[in-house]
Amino acid sequence: MSQSAISEQIADLEEEVGGLLVDRGQRNTRLTPQGIVFLEEARKTLASADRAVDLARRSLLGQEGSLAIGFFLWGSGGFFPSIIRQFRKLHPQVKLTLIEMSTNDQMEAFKAGKIDIGLSRPLEPPYDRYLRSELLLNDPIVVAMPRDHPLASGPVEIKALSKESFVMTERANNPTLYDLLVGMCTGAGFPPNLVNSSATWSGVLTLVESGEGIALVPSGVRYLSTPGLVFAEVVPQTAHIGLSIAWDPRNESPVVQNFLRLVRANKDRIGANT
Repeated sequence: MSQSAISEQIADLEEEVGGLLVDRGQRNTRLTPQGIVFLEEARKTLASADRAVDLARRSLLGQEGSLAIGFFLWGSGGFFPSIIRQFRKLHPQVKLTLIEMSTNDQMEAFKAGKIDIGLSRPLEPPYDRYLRSELLLNDPIVVAMPRDHPLASGPVEIKALSKESFVMTERANNPTLYDLLVGMCTGAGFPPNLVNSSATWSGVLTLVESGEGIALVPSGVRYLSTPGLVFAEVVPQTAHIGLSIAWDPRNESPVVQNFLRLVRANKDRIGANT
C-alpha cells in the first residue's frame, strides 16, 4: 500500500473520530494521545478477532463447546467414570455437564434440549422415531439376596426360586424390564410371589437386605450394593437388558461426534464390564 493511500486512510479515521490521531511535525510524525488510545484498542480488537477465528475453528473440530450427558449410575457405573476422564483429557476445553436421571427422564430431557447424549435403555416408541442409538452392552439378570441366604453361593436356577418372596421395581418405571423379570418366573413355571416394590433400585436393594425377599435385577445394580448383599448368577443365562447410547441427530455437533467416537473406540472394554 502506498504512503499516500495510508495517509488518506488515517485522514478518514481522524474525520470519523473528530480529532487528530497523528501529529505531523516537520521533523517527525508521532501519535497524538488520542492516537495512542486508538492504537491500543485497535490491537485489542484484532487480537479478539483472531481469538474468535481460533475458537470457531476449534468448535468445528469439537475442541470447544459444551456437552450435557444423562446417565443412570446402576446402568453405566462400570465404565462411565473412565470414559468421562478420557474425554476430559482429550478435550479439556469442552464443558461437561453430567446429570443422573432415569431413561424416561432422559427422553423428556432430549425433547426439552437439556441433554446431548443419553446412556439409557434401548429406545422405544415414540422416541426411536427421532433419536438414534447404538447398543453398548447386554446386562445379564442376576439374583440379589442377603449374604446369609441359603442360595447365596450361586449360581441359581430360576425354578429354585419358586418358593421365595420377591421384591421388584415398580412397573410404571420400566414396563419392559418389569415384564421381562416376571416372564423369567412364569417361564420357569411359577408366578413370582411379589411382597413389596420400590420406585428405585436402591430401594429394592434396601428391602432385600432388610429380609423382605429376593430380587431379580440387572447386574449393573451391583454398583449400588452394600456389604450385606450378594448377587448370584442365573443359569441358564438367557435374560438380558440392553444399555445404549442415544443422541438426537438433529443436534449432532462435532462435540457429540467426538464423544460418540470415543465410546465406540472403547466398546469392547465397555462390554467386558458386565
